[in-house]
Amino acid sequence: MDIWHRVGRIVRFSNLGTLMFFLLNICLILALFCPNGVTFEAAAPLVVCYIVTALISLSPVGEWTLAALAGAKEIQRKDIKIRLIPLLEIVFEQAKQRTPAMVNSIRLKIIHDQSPNAFAIGRHSICVTDGLLNLSDEEIMAIFAHEVGHLAYQHSTIQLLIGGGNLFISGCLLIIKVVCWMITAIFTLVGVSTKNFWGCFLMTLFGSLSAVLIWLWTKFCMLFLMWSMRQNEFVADGFAYDLGHGEMLASVLDKHMCTAPSGGLLKALYSPHPHSHDRIAHLQELGVSYSCF
Repeated sequence: MDIWHRVGRIVRFSNLGTLMFFLLNICLILALFCPNGVTFEAAAPLVVCYIVTALISLSPVGEWTLAALAGAKEIQRKDIKIRLIPLLEIVFEQAKQRTPAMVNSIRLKIIHDQSPNAFAIGRHSICVTDGLLNLSDEEIMAIFAHEVGHLAYQHSTIQLLIGGGNLFISGCLLIIKVVCWMITAIFTLVGVSTKNFWGCFLMTLFGSLSAVLIWLWTKFCMLFLMWSMRQNEFVADGFAYDLGHGEMLASVLDKHMCTAPSGGLLKALYSPHPHSHDRIAHLQELGVSYSCF
């Protein structure tokens, strides 16, 4: 039952974009590295490499690496621990009652940034900024409820898989780029030595087009991934609402943590967060009576 409960939380409509992201990139890798057809001999090394990177990502090493890249550190100050840990424990107990299959513990880390923010990393960690300490206890618990929702629905576990998958896929695309540029350089040198300038031009064009096409493919795939990340924000907001923190979360989003992608449609499409107004509207649809007036 526990296994099916966990699977049910991962296999959701909001994760469809992430699934498409992986499938599209896997199809590209197989098409480029198995041009004569997908056979066991040709695909096995790729599958093994992918599994290895995924396992490393899901290990404590992967979670530690993501936290280190984000600049998150263990909380050393006793006064900060005394303030934050009891608030997290209250929310965590509420979450455990609603979702018994959750992890047994959550680690709290801090990032030295004065803007109020928090995010989940991996399977056990929540990172907070210094700026979060300026909020009230109720506001902090509302934010914790949202981040615990990410852990409950394993959004941050999927984040680890994305990190491993991206590492593998990025490595493959880098190899393809290097090969294309090497071929271009060799034929360009041959063209210069033989004074075949049209050949030089065509090979340079080939290398440039290859790099552009890979860049466009990456951007196209990222559209699906970013869509899933935005949908998962709504899911985590709903989890906070179910724990009784919806009203305060709406207030925090409106006053302290406005997520408003700037720069037009493209910026919005590639933003991992929906507009804060959309998130507040979603909470109001769930039953929150918050109003800024």
